[in-house]
Amino acid sequence: MKRHLNFEWILDLKRDLIFYIGSALIGWLYVGIIWYASHHFSNTREGSFSSLHVGDFEISFTLQLLVVTSWAILLDAPHIWATLGRTLFDIDEWNDRHFQLLGSFGFFLAGPIAISFPYFLAYGTAKYGFYIKKETMSIGAIAFFTFFRLWAYYHVVRQHWGFFSLYKRKANDYGTNRLDYWFFNLTMYIPLVMFITGSFYPRLRGYPNLGLHEPIIGSLSISSILYPLSARLYLFVLMIYLFYQLRLLLVGEKLNASKLLYMLLIAPLHFVAFSDPLFAAFITPIVTVGHNVQYHCIVYTYAQNKYQPNLNPKYKVPRTLFKNLTTYMIIGIIFTFLCYRGPWINWLKKITGLGLDKAVFHTVGMMAGISDPTKLKLGQQVTASMISGFALQHYYLDSIIWRVNKDKRVQKYLNV
Repeated sequence: MKRHLNFEWILDLKRDLIFYIGSALIGWLYVGIIWYASHHFSNTREGSFSSLHVGDFEISFTLQLLVVTSWAILLDAPHIWATLGRTLFDIDEWNDRHFQLLGSFGFFLAGPIAISFPYFLAYGTAKYGFYIKKETMSIGAIAFFTFFRLWAYYHVVRQHWGFFSLYKRKANDYGTNRLDYWFFNLTMYIPLVMFITGSFYPRLRGYPNLGLHEPIIGSLSISSILYPLSARLYLFVLMIYLFYQLRLLLVGEKLNASKLLYMLLIAPLHFVAFSDPLFAAFITPIVTVGHNVQYHCIVYTYAQNKYQPNLNPKYKVPRTLFKNLTTYMIIGIIFTFLCYRGPWINWLKKITGLGLDKAVFHTVGMMAGISDPTKLKLGQQVTASMISGFALQHYYLDSIIWRVNKDKRVQKYLNV
């Protein structure tokens, strides 16, 4: 069978299996932890696996800690730092993308503007006798955090497509481009359609009512039409792709095994995360954690190949930031705590009087998909959205700095 399988690696066998392909196993680990909690605790979210006593202080290992907190603090926030270290401290990036780097800071204002707009609109219309209902004021927060979550998922999918394409590039696998394109995108996005049209969606907290389950003719709704169609399309796509791979084997063609192994771990994970209300409550950590690990590896590899061998003084700062893996990890953790518990958080808390600890907690919760933004007060919504600006800036910068086909530096330092 080996002669029918072609394994081509982006880095090498060991690092690819650990960081690029095998990273999805952490998402599967989260699935296992959540499944275990659901079968052993009457209150799945609050149930504690065990606890650790440090003096008089007790740490309870709940799902919140094992899944959401571990993901957000150890991997997700540091991977946002990786983008900043790779761009803001690289003189080449400033020379090539000066206006884009400066403009990226505007994303910190996107949330506050969207959330406060209905209030300014209501204030203006009230002068002319037109009054907007109080319950509609949260539409700005709902719109912003819905946009935020959709962009976050798109960001993850685009990175997976990037790695999928690199495995095709390494194997000189260009004969099935159109089939691969449709297979990849449909298996990534159909589960999202099934999620928002599924019967359990209206019962999930933290997700807006899209009106898809409301009857339009009798008992018929948009969701009752789209869900079964999506499920059948997903199965059809899988069958077509599997049959095509079997056909290649039968005619003696070598299969791109690296590409297939990559999708074997990722596609089912996304389907599982979106298909059950229990896992749906933790969608973002489940589908994002593998992306985080991949990203850390690709940024660190790029930085090591670019900065460490080059003693040019203009690379002095990034060479220090990416000196070794230990330094990289420590700086990432420091960045995390500066974001969530740093001096600027305490400063904001002091001058605004807001419960920023709750706002920061809900920022992570909304990123993870387990918190409802409408349950926060206006000040907390604005603060949470402003902290989310770090992620939005990351999504934007990430979309322009890894263009393998156009950027010669990326090709050179990633050896692709």
